[in-house]
Amino acid sequence: MNTLWSALLVGFGGSIGTLLRYGIGRLATANGKPGFYGTLFVNLTGSLAMGVFIGLQLEQEHLEIYAIAGIGILGGFTTYSTLNVQKATMFAKGPKRTLVFYLVATYVGGFVFTASGVGLGYLIHT
Repeated sequence: MNTLWSALLVGFGGSIGTLLRYGIGRLATANGKPGFYGTLFVNLTGSLAMGVFIGLQLEQEHLEIYAIAGIGILGGFTTYSTLNVQKATMFAKGPKRTLVFYLVATYVGGFVFTASGVGLGYLIHT
């Protein structure tokens, strides 16, 4: 796969992922939930999906699909920058209990979701 085609696939996928993330964030706040609920949801589901992609060995066997879905869509869908802004805001203004919950849910949950996805992907792939 050539570099230009890869870049186009990643860019197209990234725009889809970004729009999905924005919509989920808006949906969370429209339903009266704190904004970090949307971010937590996209980061955990994105971790699960990436784990499945790893287990399916998409990067080795289906590079085009991995470029658009893994790097593009999931790269745009998940968000490290928003996570850090929310953590800093919670640290400065919010209850520390909520911050601790968010940190544990994000990092431990992200690992568990990714590992579960890898296992699921391997099961599907074999």
